[in-house]
Amino acid sequence: MNYKIFNKQVFEQAQVRSVSDVLLTEEELENGMKLAVSKSDPNLTLYLVDIDGQKKFDVRWDDSSEIFTGWYSAWDNFSWCLDIVDKQND
Repeated sequence: MNYKIFNKQVFEQAQVRSVSDVLLTEEELENGMKLAVSKSDPNLTLYLVDIDGQKKFDVRWDDSSEIFTGWYSAWDNFSWCLDIVDKQND
């Protein structure tokens, strides 16, 4: 596994059902809840964020950020970025 899970409960929930019921702290409302990070590049992260009262996923890498409504789209993008990071480190 080339990534580290930060919030296993929410990470697993996102894979099987909605995360709309996940409560975020004040800090997480501002910055997002970190779900996973690349082991090779700590700048590549997957967050759960709240945008206008809706939970979405945010893939952040260096200075870029891409928002996804669904888990599978976000995970595909995060995995794609992980592959690039791993190839850069080979």
